[in-house]
Amino acid sequence: MSILKVRRGRSPNCSAVGSVVGIAIVSAVVGATIVNAWAERFVRWRGGRGGPSGATGPLAQSASGRGAANPVHTSPSGHTSSDPPQARLRHESFGSILAWPDPAALLYLDAAGTEAALTRGARVIGGQPAPAGALSAPTEVHLAVTERCPVACTGCYLDAGPDRDRPDPTHAELRGALREAADFGVFEVAFGGGEAVLRDDLLDLAAEARALGLVPNLTTSGFGVTPDRARRMAELFGQVNVSLDGLPGTYEAVRGWDGADVGLNALDVLRDAGVRTGVNTVLSRRNIDHLDALADALVAHGVSEWQWVRFKPTGRGADAYDALALRPEQAEQLLPLALAIEARTGLVLRTDCALVPFLASHDPPVELMERLGVSGCVGGESLWTRGATGAWTPCSFASDPELESDDRGAMADLWADSPTLTRWRDYAAAAPEPCTSCTYRSVCRGGCRVVARHVGGSPWAPDPECPRVRAHG
Repeated sequence: MSILKVRRGRSPNCSAVGSVVGIAIVSAVVGATIVNAWAERFVRWRGGRGGPSGATGPLAQSASGRGAANPVHTSPSGHTSSDPPQARLRHESFGSILAWPDPAALLYLDAAGTEAALTRGARVIGGQPAPAGALSAPTEVHLAVTERCPVACTGCYLDAGPDRDRPDPTHAELRGALREAADFGVFEVAFGGGEAVLRDDLLDLAAEARALGLVPNLTTSGFGVTPDRARRMAELFGQVNVSLDGLPGTYEAVRGWDGADVGLNALDVLRDAGVRTGVNTVLSRRNIDHLDALADALVAHGVSEWQWVRFKPTGRGADAYDALALRPEQAEQLLPLALAIEARTGLVLRTDCALVPFLASHDPPVELMERLGVSGCVGGESLWTRGATGAWTPCSFASDPELESDDRGAMADLWADSPTLTRWRDYAAAAPEPCTSCTYRSVCRGGCRVVARHVGGSPWAPDPECPRVRAHG
């Protein structure tokens, strides 16, 4: 078999990799075509016919979803080369994970596939044993580089704003975290905040991540994205996602100020500089009826990838949750809405991990979801976050005292022994009813801990907004 599953794309923010929500997860034919395209690409590479980059034609189109990236590669120093970047491999209990550079994907390989990749010259990273319920190391790490932001959005999960007086982590601290992540075997790092672009040294940090073998990604509201910075971003970042919760008027209804034009302008600047760009939209009862119009605008601005994010009740978002979170009937229509938008526009739609319960409620083939890497909460399993204070937490939204940790120390030690991570992993492995007997437990992993804590009163209970949990009573 060789390829056990494929997680396509970059991860500029909380666990977006692989969660393609369109026809791929409901059509066995389309899903099989995607997996088979990657299998063909892998077979060609292991046979010495082509590298992990620069493929063209039908294979590249079906493997990436929108066509392969430009086969000329740019180094952090600005030099270009026709040589593709080297594929990286990390051993796991089931075989290995191979980070395919272009089109971006993580290929989960069995023992035979691992041996073939090693023979072909994949560079081995990491090497520590995996703790129970987790990979040997995160595939993605999020670094909050600031809590500062020019504005204070109504539902900000971090309570960021212009008046935050807590000092940012220093360059030396973040550089140390990057080095440790690289040594640990992490594949990608996502810079976030606050508004990460406010840091004068952000691009230098991204260059250091590249030099260490990490793929840096970024999420921004668009502030500070200038043509000069965008040109350097094109050299450094695997992907930049712009947060855009609606067009003028709708954006203000969601966020409390109208920053739509800031985001749309950033999209144009990034596109013109050649940056691989996507858009994040936090779904709200105030923008759900305007997503078709936003989809048309994204296509007009040259966007091909759109990530939908579940509203989280943390930071200022906890106070705004009852006014902004999706109503049950809206959440249950997300998959049909995604299918219709994808069919009409050609956009590649993704979700964050917290929306998986609403996808599963429509009974897509669970085996197909697994093979395409769709997964619910992966905090502590393949995802880890370093907050602006320097503490490690299972996910970016785990700010409640019952959910967060103040883990500080060596990454390898914490990943193996943190009581907080252990509890998150144990819950995903043995979530109570109705999760215990749910067909989708392996995919959904018990839903969102942050929502469960805020809405239901306990993070260690099934996600109370999951349609199956609601039906169970």
